Amino acid sequence: MSMTATSASGTTPDATKIPLGTKLIGYVQLGKVRIYHHAYGWILALLLLRLDGRVGGDTAAALALTLLMVCATQWSGGAADDLGGFRDGSDARNYAGRPASTVAKKPLLTGVLTDREAVRFGIAMWVIAIAAGLGAVASLDGTAPPAAVLVMLVGQIASVQYSMGLKLSYLPGGLEVTIFYVIGCIGLVPYWLIAGKVSTESLIASALVGLWFLLIVSYGNASDKEGDAEVNRYTMAVLLPSKGFKVFLTLLFAASVTLLTLLFTTTRFDPLLGLTVVPVVVLHAVQLYYGAGKEEWRKARFIGLSSVDLGCLGLALAFVLA
Repeated sequence: MSMTATSASGTTPDATKIPLGTKLIGYVQLGKVRIYHHAYGWILALLLLRLDGRVGGDTAAALALTLLMVCATQWSGGAADDLGGFRDGSDARNYAGRPASTVAKKPLLTGVLTDREAVRFGIAMWVIAIAAGLGAVASLDGTAPPAAVLVMLVGQIASVQYSMGLKLSYLPGGLEVTIFYVIGCIGLVPYWLIAGKVSTESLIASALVGLWFLLIVSYGNASDKEGDAEVNRYTMAVLLPSKGFKVFLTLLFAASVTLLTLLFTTTRFDPLLGLTVVPVVVLHAVQLYYGAGKEEWRKARFIGLSSVDLGCLGLALAFVLA
């Protein structure tokens, strides 16, 4: 397959004639900046640190640098994912026939950005992410646990190996494990580095955010099943028969409910605060109905984005009220 970016019309635009503003928008789309939901884990970590009395002048630099780390890791991972999907043709297959406004979110497909530009962007963002993470560690004067630093670095490496290099998302179960691990790290690592330990609340909250993102991705994988199968991307949607995949989705829903129950029954949080997350349980049930029930996979995926908003808002409210 040619590595040259082509537009939706099949032509190869002259990169030198694309306006700077269009290029900048292309980089924003490449990094998937629109998926602001990735910052939720960091916000929840901040609120838990506040409850612990660990937010102040001595941790301000670490908090700021871990936020930069979270954003840059997401942007580099987004670029690497689009590069992988562009090079193996799965994005072209999965986005064929979709509205122009949807295809426009893939600047490599439209030709707004070239392969080389995407590589440079991804590398630059990854270097920034690593530097920010290590800078946060250095600002804590030796109190950051080595295990937390190791988990952080593994997460940063995994984020750019998702569709490139090791192609973790192409391995059986690799996509699901990588999504859960990397997204979970966004909340867990900042808390762990600054608090110096892992609390039950931080572990459960991070697992919930990772699980909620996995629900979004899993429903999306169902709609991309044919394209993924053609390029040997072994997602659960590809590996499992239809009924088995629906059972998998049901188990993810059950795991979310279980973790929420544990959060408000086994930690310092009053069980009454659990009322703040009832709406996300309802929305996930609706998502399961449209996905596993009616097989309206794309609708279920978009419901997933709203559920992350609702769920993290509920958790944040509980943490503030605690």
